[in-house]
Amino acid sequence: MVGAGPAGLIASQYLVRAGYKVSIIEEHKSIGRPVSCSGLIGRDFFDHFKQFDFEDSIKNRIDGAKIFLGTDSFELKRKGVSFVVDRAIFDQSLSNGLEVSLDEKFQAFERKNETIFVKTNKRRFNTDLLIGADGPSSRVRAQEFEFNLKHYKGYQVRIKSDLDLDNFVEVHIQRPFFTWIIPEGNGIFRIGTVSNNPKETLGRFLEEREIKSEPIEIQAGVIPVGKGNIYSDKVFLLGDAACQVKPLSGGGVYYGALAAEALANSIISGRYSDYPLQCNKLLGKEISRGLIFRRTYENMTDNEIYKVFNFLKSKKQVLDDSGKFDEHSRTILSLIKDHRSISFLPLIFKAYLRTL
Repeated sequence: MVGAGPAGLIASQYLVRAGYKVSIIEEHKSIGRPVSCSGLIGRDFFDHFKQFDFEDSIKNRIDGAKIFLGTDSFELKRKGVSFVVDRAIFDQSLSNGLEVSLDEKFQAFERKNETIFVKTNKRRFNTDLLIGADGPSSRVRAQEFEFNLKHYKGYQVRIKSDLDLDNFVEVHIQRPFFTWIIPEGNGIFRIGTVSNNPKETLGRFLEEREIKSEPIEIQAGVIPVGKGNIYSDKVFLLGDAACQVKPLSGGGVYYGALAAEALANSIISGRYSDYPLQCNKLLGKEISRGLIFRRTYENMTDNEIYKVFNFLKSKKQVLDDSGKFDEHSRTILSLIKDHRSISFLPLIFKAYLRTL
């Protein structure tokens, strides 16, 4: 296993429990650090993976979101829709009982007969199977796999402030993604954005909001959005390395964990090629549709986005009742089916045509 993030660790836990010997290498000196994630994880993840204990990592419960476009806004409410976690503690809890070699960087692999030989900065070793769970800039992926993807830059600060957001996040629509404020608890907030120059974008946002506190911590990373082949002759890709990421929000913990479960099941059954089939069944539609919606969103004019925002605002009750934190395309499709959305379909179609 290359990489000790959540997806790689969950797959390793399942395999070890099934009697497999799993060697994990991690390029960083500590599991879970540096942090490159907002740390906001939907309730569906915790409901699905109850066999793991994440209690010590949870910092705050989120009961809804305030959605902004400029100075206009509306509020969505759903108690316990997501949780704010300390990602270092979260990841480390998943590593309990596993052997992880830290500060070891994967360099390359090659096949000889039925064996895979792996080279790192510290040694050479052989393995029957190789799993690349080595993040958005995966070296395993780069060596052999064909992907159509784009990397987006993210930047987040943790600050102490007196913002009135105990259990609600703020989402400020700002292409290509959005800017967020997440209450961690105890007066600490995570404020971040995704853009071509996220540090500069976030600096302007903080200045506009007159938030002048010095950062407690600065976190940064990249989000891989796209798709491609995730299995090739006993070599697998998993998590961010496989672009198992929500295209509209960039979150990848839940999708990567579902894929980790599918991967472990395929290895235990001995049917390795089932892995991409199961991932496509679990995540394929969401990711494919999400990619279409992402391209459309990025190609909308400001006026088009304003019209869509007002429509969403008018559908607040529907979003409260049936909106999905981790299934964005299902939420969007349910809104499109509403008879009042008919007037917006030509607008959306025009924006989509600009992507072609």
